[in-house]
Amino acid sequence: MTTNQIEFIPLDQLKLDVHNPRLPKLFSTEEKTQEEIINKFLADDNLIELMLAIRTEGFFIGEALLVVKDGDDYIVIEGNRRLSSLKLLKKPEIATRHRQKIAAVLAEDGSDINEVPCIVFPSRNSIVQYLGYRHVTGIRPWSLNAKARYLTSLLPTLNSSSIVEQARELAKRIGSRSDHVKSLLISYQIYQAIEEEGFYDIPELDETSLHFNYIKDSLSKEHIRDFIGVDPDSSEPLRSLNAENLEELIHWFFKKNQNGKTLLIGDSKSLAALNKVLAKPESTQYFKETGRLQDALRLVEQSSDSFHEAITSALETLKLAQGYMHNIDTHYVSDSDLLSEIVSLSKSMRISIMAKMDDED
Repeated sequence: MTTNQIEFIPLDQLKLDVHNPRLPKLFSTEEKTQEEIINKFLADDNLIELMLAIRTEGFFIGEALLVVKDGDDYIVIEGNRRLSSLKLLKKPEIATRHRQKIAAVLAEDGSDINEVPCIVFPSRNSIVQYLGYRHVTGIRPWSLNAKARYLTSLLPTLNSSSIVEQARELAKRIGSRSDHVKSLLISYQIYQAIEEEGFYDIPELDETSLHFNYIKDSLSKEHIRDFIGVDPDSSEPLRSLNAENLEELIHWFFKKNQNGKTLLIGDSKSLAALNKVLAKPESTQYFKETGRLQDALRLVEQSSDSFHEAITSALETLKLAQGYMHNIDTHYVSDSDLLSEIVSLSKSMRISIMAKMDDED
């Protein structure tokens, strides 16, 4: 890369890369105009600050765009945000949002940029190692989804077919750990399985709203992996994929109830709890039937403390119900039966406890 010379190329000869990993897959499967891609970057990345920096400080030559020849034009492989900012500064009328902010940027003192410093490469593949280091390993990382999509796109260029060897080869190219690369590759395979099923028709769930880290972080949990049938140590990790359980897991993560809430949030605490719950059939079934993760977890972590906490919580709830009675004139017919069941259950549990205590004595 250091042997390439910087060239100043006219702005109107520079084209945005439709295959940029940061763009949703839709942009590479459907023909999109340059203006649509620019507005996508403007919507997702809010280019205003970058535009202001370029307007007031100029374009730093050290941030030269990395390009490949495309007929009379050049495709920008690295630097699409910067190019989008330059295009908007030149033609602000193409913006579909933030027009007042863009007008404020243009009101600042600055000069127009008509030629942009670029480094021309012979092919897209010749930039692969640099991009991998910069955005997967380095100081300007892409989102997890973009990283995984980019690494997956490189698989046809590799000599190996085993995912273990592929991960090692890619890790060497970009200066990363092979286990991290393998995790991204497997996560993207799972993502592709979800995408293939149309995101299970979950309302508002698509490539941009699915939290890719939920998938990747789940792979670090043994019992969640077993639940969806993924074996990261296999040459084909998804060979035994349980499609039904994967769909259920994604519903837990992303399907909202009438209050706009999901059963699970994919943070470390919830994933740790779910991993414990999925370790036992009885707690797994309980969670499937009720959707109550903490209650399902108590079935796993059965102890004197958990029993005491459960009956203490039940007593507090009954005291709360007793407080309601003073302000309620009518009750459900079933309320009396429920209280009788509570009395009967309490007596039975107390007799059992007393019997155990006598045995201990």
